Amino acid sequence: MNESEFRLRLEIDNTVLEVWIEQGWLVPETTGEGRHFREADLARGQLILDLVNAMGVNEPGVDLVMDLVDQLHGLRGTLRDLTDAVCHQSPDVQEHVLSELYRLERQRRR
Repeated sequence: MNESEFRLRLEIDNTVLEVWIEQGWLVPETTGEGRHFREADLARGQLILDLVNAMGVNEPGVDLVMDLVDQLHGLRGTLRDLTDAVCHQSPDVQEHVLSELYRLERQRRR
């Protein structure tokens, strides 16, 4: 979606959007036609609004939350890659990995 549609859907003005981009909370795709936003950017924008307006989180707090969200998404991607890699292994290797995970989980509960 273009910048105008993005601002309209979140009901924010250009100044707010510029702050979010400057802070690195949003990284739109930039082309010769301007900035373009994905649905993920819209979700991030809604999260920022919720943090600031509904929860009273200040800018450093929003920065921390957005960093944690980015880390979480990165870890999910890594876990997905690891799961795919294990699925491409032989059944005996898969069984060994699952057995080790089960052992570690039991150990952690003690």
